[in-house]
Amino acid sequence: MTDKQARKKPVKADKGHDFTKKYKVSVWASQHPYADVPDDYFEETFSKNNTRAVNTWSKNFNLKNFMPENLETNGAEEGRVSIEVAAGECSFSTSYIETLMSKARKKKLEEVSWIIMLFEVEYSLKISGVEKDQYMTFLGAFDYDDAAENVYEVEDLEEDEEGYDQEDAENNPIEPS
Repeated sequence: MTDKQARKKPVKADKGHDFTKKYKVSVWASQHPYADVPDDYFEETFSKNNTRAVNTWSKNFNLKNFMPENLETNGAEEGRVSIEVAAGECSFSTSYIETLMSKARKKKLEEVSWIIMLFEVEYSLKISGVEKDQYMTFLGAFDYDDAAENVYEVEDLEEDEEGYDQEDAENNPIEPS
C-alpha cells in the first residue's frame, strides 16, 4: 500500500467518534425480539463524573460515548409495534416522523420490536462505517424540533393514565382500617 492509499483510508479512532450535534436525533431499530437481547448489550459503564456512558451497543456503532439522559428506547416486550408509535410515544415531536417513516419503509422496518433514539447526536454511517450489528439497524439522523407538534396529544395520555388509576381504584378499593 502506498502512502497515498493509506491517507485515503478513513482513520478509525480507538475510542469511537463524537457525533454530538444540537437539534438532531439519530434512530436505530430492531426486529430482533427484545427479550432475546443479552443484558450486557445495554449495561452502561459511566465516565468519572457520571455524565457520559458506553455500552456494547455504542461500541458496536463506533460511538465515543453518549449522554444517558439523551437516550430513549421504546418498543414491545413481545411481537412488534409500528415504528411511528414506538418513536412517537417517547419523543412526542412530529418534526422528523415523516422522514423516519420513509427511511423505515425503504429498509423494511415499519414494524419493529424496539428502537433506540439518541438526541443531540448526528450519527454518520459514512464516518463510522457501521450500519447494523446483530440486533440494531441504523435508520438515520434527523432534524429534531422539540417545539413541533406532538405525535400524540399529551392530554390524551394523561387522561388515559388518570382513567387507569380511577379504574384501578374502583376495582381495588382500599378497605378502612
